[in-house]
Amino acid sequence: MNFTECYSENGVKTQVDFLRDVAALREFASKNPYNSYILHSENLYYFAVAFAGILQSKKNLAISANTGNEFIKEISDKESFFLPEEKIRNICSSSKEPFSVQWQPIDPQANIALWTSGTTGKPKKVDKTYNHLDIECSELANLWGNAAKDCLFCETVSHHHIYGLLCSFLLPLRIGAPFFAERIEMPGILKKLPNKEIVLVSSPAFLKRIPQADAFKNLPIFMVFCSGGVLPFESARYADSVLRKWPVEIYGSTETGGIAHRVSKNGLEWQPFSVCSLSLANNGCLSVESPYIIGGKFETGDLVNFLDNGKFELKGRIDSIVKIEEKRISLNEVEMRIMSSGLVQDVCVIALSSKRQYTAAAIILNEKGKEKFLEATEFQKNSFFKKELSKFLESAVIPKKWRYVETFTQNSQGKTKREEIEALFLPQTKENYQILSSSFENSEKGERKIIMDLLFPNHSDFFDGHFPQFSLLPAVAQVDTVIKLSNKYLNSPINLKKISKMKFMIPIRPDVKMKLHIRYLEKENTINFEIFSEQNKKHSSGKIFCG
Repeated sequence: MNFTECYSENGVKTQVDFLRDVAALREFASKNPYNSYILHSENLYYFAVAFAGILQSKKNLAISANTGNEFIKEISDKESFFLPEEKIRNICSSSKEPFSVQWQPIDPQANIALWTSGTTGKPKKVDKTYNHLDIECSELANLWGNAAKDCLFCETVSHHHIYGLLCSFLLPLRIGAPFFAERIEMPGILKKLPNKEIVLVSSPAFLKRIPQADAFKNLPIFMVFCSGGVLPFESARYADSVLRKWPVEIYGSTETGGIAHRVSKNGLEWQPFSVCSLSLANNGCLSVESPYIIGGKFETGDLVNFLDNGKFELKGRIDSIVKIEEKRISLNEVEMRIMSSGLVQDVCVIALSSKRQYTAAAIILNEKGKEKFLEATEFQKNSFFKKELSKFLESAVIPKKWRYVETFTQNSQGKTKREEIEALFLPQTKENYQILSSSFENSEKGERKIIMDLLFPNHSDFFDGHFPQFSLLPAVAQVDTVIKLSNKYLNSPINLKKISKMKFMIPIRPDVKMKLHIRYLEKENTINFEIFSEQNKKHSSGKIFCG
């Protein structure tokens, strides 16, 4: 590891700081009886310190993006110790340095465990060795390291997953490049960046919705990495229009590491990394052999088509193949055909069942699509896309139900939450509020945040019996809505202990679009909320203590 500098909102950490803090963590881990440490730190500097210190102490390391109490209990045993950021900071600040601060080697066979949602949605453990990560990092450095060694690495993704771990953390340390400790989420943080060219380590979720803000447009971007899912061509072009750099996509998984890369403006096919040997399994899925896979070989769930030039095309996942009226269809293919209209920013197609099985599509229109359908009815929009799909697909497999939304709810890895898409097509009941869009934001120190666009329809029970001559949303209804939404999306308790700092400044009227910000701080067990109008006027706010 070649640590040079780490920048943050609070200043710069030097190599001297890093060596001292790693030594403090090494001393702490060596003196304690635990054989394994579960690491979580949103701040990348303290993550790097603990990562190196634990491995130098010859202890096992597990990296978890999930800090929920029940999950930590589930993955722990008597020989494990959970090491959160606050504990790491305390160890570093309280060390008296009576020990050697000299860098010590890391055993190539040191065990590192990662956690992934897998295809079932249930987290599963994936074991790696330091050598596996080192070999893969060497491959990345061979391709892009020399050109990027003087750049500042910044991330919009979590370094607790394989992609962020490699590109945000291990790659800059290998090539001796500086990195930024905090995750880039809002334009304001960019004011803290030093005057250097930037390597942005990002995801499709971020690049699809990157704000057209001057702070982003004026960034000296040298290179953009993207992984975590396939970035649609239109989204790549949009990212290029804002950042002035077309993203370099990396395709892979936690189990396989990186498999291939591409710059989609040069073609949609994928170029395998030189150390990867690819073949086709009997079911048509991609099989990968590489030196950074446990056991050396792994069969993916991705259907591919090999090309004569050594590259390949992704044809969708095998679990996206469904039978509709005895006809096999790839949900990914339907999505691709919808995207090819040039009117769509993102789309998710799912298979549903009632008396028969059918497909349904949820669509986010791009600016061109919004302009085209500005005065169109739902029927007219549906008819347009059905007609487009009929050029390629049989009638039986064309989506029967359609929804048009502003955003898809994303999890912490920037992947669309399937259950939220399915909920769009559930039978409609009388709702007290309607969610128009939602997005998660990751914050430091155990804070979880969601931002929603919603409205309270005139038929809502909340308005029954309240101010009949001039319908207003009661304060108690606002608190009830916040608690329920926080419980559903941020996993906060449903019980109310007490309320403080409540302010209700401007009345909320029925059928008016509002923006709701909810922040849940697990350590304090508190929910903070704010409700704004589209004109950014604050209507209400408060702090709720959960029971």
